[in-house]
Order: sequence, then structure tokens, then C-alpha cells
Amino acid sequence: MIDHFRLGFSNRTLGYHLPEKNRKEGAEARSRLQRIGLLREPSGHEHFTGSVVFPVIDLDGNITEMYGRKITPNLRPGTPLHVYLPGPHQGVWNEEALLVSKEIILCESIIDALTFWCADFRNVTASYGVNGFTADHRAAMKKHGAKKVFIAYDRDEAGDKAAVTLADELIAMGIDCYRVLFPKGMDANDYGCKVKPTGRGLGVLLNTANRKRPRRNRRQGRSPKHSQPRLKKK
Repeated sequence: MIDHFRLGFSNRTLGYHLPEKNRKEGAEARSRLQRIGLLREPSGHEHFTGSVVFPVIDLDGNITEMYGRKITPNLRPGTPLHVYLPGPHQGVWNEEALLVSKEIILCESIIDALTFWCADFRNVTASYGVNGFTADHRAAMKKHGAKKVFIAYDRDEAGDKAAVTLADELIAMGIDCYRVLFPKGMDANDYGCKVKPTGRGLGVLLNTANRKRPRRNRRQGRSPKHSQPRLKKK
């Protein structure tokens, strides 16, 4: 997993791998890193310090986005635990999943998606939070012809609300949607850490996921016939 997705940790040593900042090459390198957002302006501090870093890599091997999860203790009050590069989100994490499967598990975060991936459900990708299903996600699903999406967002108020809105959008795109229901208050990673064996537990939730219907159909009480999918590990 670490090598496949090129995970890393930001520990404030990036500057040691650059030429001295009083040299032309060092100044130019730091300027480029500040424009990208890896170094902050004007301090020059690492943007992801204290974070496990998850790059989003496109099908051509280019890094389009980076996500950092703070794990260091004794953070100042109010320090955000989830950090991205500045600017709009770009790219789709693990887009290769859409190349090989028409049935996609869509998580709320990359860490949740990795929980499925490590349990051998490789047909998984992630939004950038509850409001982070982007134009790039839509384009990738259209391009690769996704047919079914299992929305595995957190089982909390924000996740439930976002799942309903997202399901309506995907159904309008012609994609069947299913809501994966973790126990209340849990997300995929919580569930995967507590329920063993993880793969079997996640498989049960996928195979009992609730099919979503357009809200106009729910209001009118119609229930389209549809067989429940049996999602298998890849």
C-alpha cells in the first residue's frame, strides 16, 4: 500500500534535500514549492508538517493533489487535522479502479478508501470530504462508464445528508447508487479497525447496501424493481 500509493510523512526535513536558499538553485526550488503549495509563504515552512501525506496521482503518473492527515500529538487548539494543497481539488484518487470495474465504492476520505483497498476491495475511490465530489470525479465516471456506485460515506448527519444529494446526482447521470450503512457514528476506517475479519465485515455491508432512488420516486412511493448486487472482492 505505501509503495503503491507513494505515501509519505512530512517531518520538516524537506529543506535539507534542497540546495541552500542563499544560492540561486535553492531560491528557485523554494519559489516553485511555494507556488505549488508545499511550502508556505512567507515563512517557508512545510505545509504538511506532522502529516501522513497521500498524493493523488493521475493515470499518466502526475501528482494532481495532496492530502495530509495530522498525526502528531499536542497540536495547538484549532489546528486543522485534514490538509490539502491550496486551491480547488484536482484529480481522482485511485482512478485506475474505474478502468477495471464498473462497480465503484466511493468513500468520504482517502483513509476510508484505503481501508477497503487493504481488505482487497480494490474498486474504490474517494471524495474530498462530504462536499468534495468534484467535476473531475463526474468526468472520470462518465469517461470510464461507471454503472454502480456504493456510497460509503460516514454514518453521521453530514455523511447521510451528502449521500442523499450525491445519490440524486449520480442517478441523474444514469448510475445505480447504493448507500453503505455503517453503524451510526462510524466510518469505514472505524468499522474496519473494530470488526474482524475486516474483509468479511465490509463485504457484508456492501452486499446489504440500500439501493437509492430519485427523491421524486420516493415521494410518490414507487419502488423500482432491482436485484441486490453481490459485490465480490477483486
